Amino acid sequence: MALPDGGDAAVAYRVPAQAIGCATATAARHLSDGRVGTGCHPAGAAVRWVLAQRDGDVIALRRGDRGRHDRAVYFRMHDVTRDTASGSISALWHGLRNRATAMQAALLQGPGGGWAAHRHALHWRAIFAAGAAITVGWPVLRLIVRWWGRRRARAICAALVMQHADTLRLRRRQLLGRNSYGVVKPEKWHRERDEFIATIMRPALRQAGRAAQWPRIAPWVTARIEQVARGTPQRPDIVGPGMDPLEYEQYCAAELRDDGWQADTTVGSGDQGADIIATRRGLRMVVQCKLYSRTVGNDAVQQISAARAHYDAAVAVVVSNAAYTRAARQLARTNGVWLLHHDELRGLAHRLKQGVTPAVTA
Repeated sequence: MALPDGGDAAVAYRVPAQAIGCATATAARHLSDGRVGTGCHPAGAAVRWVLAQRDGDVIALRRGDRGRHDRAVYFRMHDVTRDTASGSISALWHGLRNRATAMQAALLQGPGGGWAAHRHALHWRAIFAAGAAITVGWPVLRLIVRWWGRRRARAICAALVMQHADTLRLRRRQLLGRNSYGVVKPEKWHRERDEFIATIMRPALRQAGRAAQWPRIAPWVTARIEQVARGTPQRPDIVGPGMDPLEYEQYCAAELRDDGWQADTTVGSGDQGADIIATRRGLRMVVQCKLYSRTVGNDAVQQISAARAHYDAAVAVVVSNAAYTRAARQLARTNGVWLLHHDELRGLAHRLKQGVTPAVTA
């Protein structure tokens, strides 16, 4: 008995190419006796088979790629398998198509007839096509929107990392210390990296309307920061454990001279807290140099503040190869003292000319 349109007719079947199909149900049943009668032959390759009829242990299928008018072929039930991949989307597609066809036939046979019925049929076909497109296209559209959102969020973060690349390299060199046994201690650098993310990147993503993308791109952003921070600095750092404090003062004075300052080191015992006195176009600056293996504390800020008053200088700077404690940074902001790494001495004149305040660096 033939099945009605829809239901199981929307389900596809798989038929092995070597399976024998016959033109009649009787001939298909005789296959179990080893008799291959007239009209029986291997199924061959077919993209899709659909159900036409069931008759006991025999099933009639027609090729799905040839339409409804193709002749049915009879197979034994155990020679075919139901295609589970044809699922709900296939059933929905065939159900909508059959319903649209039925509506079209009813309209063509109704009292309106003629051109009006044909126009209504075209209208329903358009509705069916639109519904099918939405059913299939909506998940794809959502994936595209999510992919584009993540791509834009990554681009924003990548631009910020490159904008602050020099500072990130500098801070990593300052904060990535080693303990007494030579083991790298990355905790301070990781805190600095997390602060950069919290104060620079996350606000930029919120402002761009991409904050929801952060959980998905966070591992990529962290890896990108590490990659850039490990990069080679613009100039190799010649400051190392073998340099003594006097050599470090001479090195810092040379950096200032390259920046356009007239810089001279002071006499060690009577320097009043200043290791270098530098002048440029009438502007006087006092500098204290700290070659440390640990963080620089409040004492350096207090000493250079006193030296600024003693030498009647306008600018006070502490320069070091190491990082500064939180208390030192707070005191520097209060007293208008610059806290710098020696790589920042070149370019200091430009920053002073631009009106950058010490609080920004400290």
